[in-house]
Amino acid sequence: MSKKKKLYLACGGAALLALIIITSVSSKHRGVPVQTAKVERVDLLTSKVTASGEIRAMSFVDLQSEVAGIITDLHVREGGNVRAGDLLLQIDPVQTDAEENIADSQYKQAVMDVRNQEIEITNTQLQLQRDQSSLSQARAELIQRENNYQREQNSFARRQKLHEEGLLPRDEYESAQNALKSSKALLDIQRENIKQIEMQLDLTRNKIDQMKLNLDSTRQRERQAQSNLVKAKDQSKKATIRSPLDGVITKLSKEKGERAVPGNLNNPEATIMTIADLSTIQAELKVDETEIVGLALGNVAEVQVDALPDVVFKGDVTEIGNSPISGTSQQESKDFKVVVTLQEPSPNLRPGMSCTTDITTDTRKDVLAIPIQALTIREVAVDDNGVYHEPDLDAKGAKAVVEANSGADKKPKKELEGVFTVDANQRARFRPVKTGITGETNIEVIENLKDGEEIITGSFQTLRNIKDGDYVTVSNKNKAL
Repeated sequence: MSKKKKLYLACGGAALLALIIITSVSSKHRGVPVQTAKVERVDLLTSKVTASGEIRAMSFVDLQSEVAGIITDLHVREGGNVRAGDLLLQIDPVQTDAEENIADSQYKQAVMDVRNQEIEITNTQLQLQRDQSSLSQARAELIQRENNYQREQNSFARRQKLHEEGLLPRDEYESAQNALKSSKALLDIQRENIKQIEMQLDLTRNKIDQMKLNLDSTRQRERQAQSNLVKAKDQSKKATIRSPLDGVITKLSKEKGERAVPGNLNNPEATIMTIADLSTIQAELKVDETEIVGLALGNVAEVQVDALPDVVFKGDVTEIGNSPISGTSQQESKDFKVVVTLQEPSPNLRPGMSCTTDITTDTRKDVLAIPIQALTIREVAVDDNGVYHEPDLDAKGAKAVVEANSGADKKPKKELEGVFTVDANQRARFRPVKTGITGETNIEVIENLKDGEEIITGSFQTLRNIKDGDYVTVSNKNKAL
């Protein structure tokens, strides 16, 4: 091979090597392909909460029977209108009427028992008064007999002295002695009589006290019998069922001849019919716990019913639940009840229809906004006060990039919400931002971004893996709309 040919080959090899190096360096600086968008000011940004639920009447009642029995008369049909107080149905009253009659008889007997005991107490009290009068007379007689006895004692003492002096015959002396003994016996008898009367009075008083206790017990039975009668009359009335409100029979579960079964709302067999006042229609919704905090009474809502897809009903939030809807497990996110009252309901609406509702929670005018997908969260190094400072990559070079992205430095870490901007050197720079309300596709930015700045919006995989300081290549040709 000639010297000239070898020289050509050497120059060609050098040129090829230089081309490879240039291509490699160019490929390195081309960086990660990203999609971007501009921070823009929008005229209006609306935040909404979307929830599903069903249509219901504001006022309705699941009518149940409180007595068991066969429905003997049914005066309504499903879909019919009723007024408050209208007769709806009649349950066979034989059993309830019989129970009322029994309770009435028991009450009357209790009243008679009370009256009899009251009369007995009155009679006994009269007897007590009579015995007290007898005691007074007996005590007066006792005083008289004590006086007589004292006189007889004085008379006997005089006669005894005369007898001892021989001035009084013995028969007169003995007559005086017998008169004294007789007076003493009458006095003892009278004292014993008083004791008997006093004992009788004590017995009579005790008897009255016992009778009063019995009367209190009988009056308790009277009140119990009266309560049972009131209950029996109430049950008897409940065999006739009337409408508690104006409305429409939206559901009729029983027919004439079927048996009404008392129960509760957990027993569907107990519900005879449902009456609803369809003048005010509401949408009862289930709202996730993460969104319930943004709702307020009076929020404007738009309701779409699956059965009427071409109609949008306006409404207002009139009720927000304070407790989670029962039935959710501890592990699952919890739902709260929210009620929207429709402003102009359609007569075609029926309770139980499925619906979807958009509730407007906030509206802002003339705000800076970015696409929602541009927002991301990163764990970054902060100072001792928890403040993030953007690393100076130009001053520290590749080492700063490695430390900032790998966490090799020992600074405290904090998760921050932010976006990635593109600097003049085509590098991705993380910037924390403060956000406001969220619209359907955009989110309000309150701090740390300016109108017209370029931010990275995708792809999702790129945003998840990109690091602060990575070189990027902007390619918006296949940007998702």
